[in-house]
Amino acid sequence: MDIQYLLIFYKKIIRLTLLLVWLFAFITHAQEPEVDRWDNQLFLGNKFSAGMGSWRFSGELQVRLKDNTQALDRWFIETIASYMPSEHWEIAPEYRFTIKSDHVEHRVSFGAIWKHEFGKGETKKSQLSNQIKWQGDMNKEFFNNGLRYVIYYNYTLNHRIIPNAAGGLLYRWSEAFTGVQYIRFAAGFAIMLDEKHSLNLTYWLGMANDGHLWTFQGMPFIQLIFHLNKNYKYVPAKFISF
Repeated sequence: MDIQYLLIFYKKIIRLTLLLVWLFAFITHAQEPEVDRWDNQLFLGNKFSAGMGSWRFSGELQVRLKDNTQALDRWFIETIASYMPSEHWEIAPEYRFTIKSDHVEHRVSFGAIWKHEFGKGETKKSQLSNQIKWQGDMNKEFFNNGLRYVIYYNYTLNHRIIPNAAGGLLYRWSEAFTGVQYIRFAAGFAIMLDEKHSLNLTYWLGMANDGHLWTFQGMPFIQLIFHLNKNYKYVPAKFISF
């Protein structure tokens, strides 16, 4: 009963948050109709993952387009080594090398994931994951701190289709800006093509704050994952890079 109540509670929170985001977008757009603050973006990713007992390793090459997909925003390479001390926890240091249009950036981060699978045995069809992570984005000219929180929910519809949803935010503090910088929500599904390959199709709805103005983004995300093996001691958290 407690688990069912928790699921109902999370669903209500997500629906209320989405409603508030929509209302905020509508009000701010009505206040400043002369400013075009919507952008259609596109995220494309190619990722590999492998397991070794309590460890999960992954690497990804991702490209992101902006300005209605007409301009390159950035591309990056990201590596993650997740340690799973138990079935409910993951500890994950990460590194990301990013090339943007005007500079090169490095990111180091360290986070923890609490996850829970609902059901028993073969009836475990859904997973709830909560991620909290510190990140430092840097180059020779700046160092920006960030703290992000993201919640993910996955439901195994059958052996090939896994619908999912996510929502989270990034709080940034630096010399140039301090405050909530990003708020994002997503819905989509993963397709298990075969034992070695899966395809994630997700649509992100985002809000970005540059310190003066909130802007809004629609971001389809297409990601192909190559699973080298699945030698995991525990079931890993299913999540997408925020």
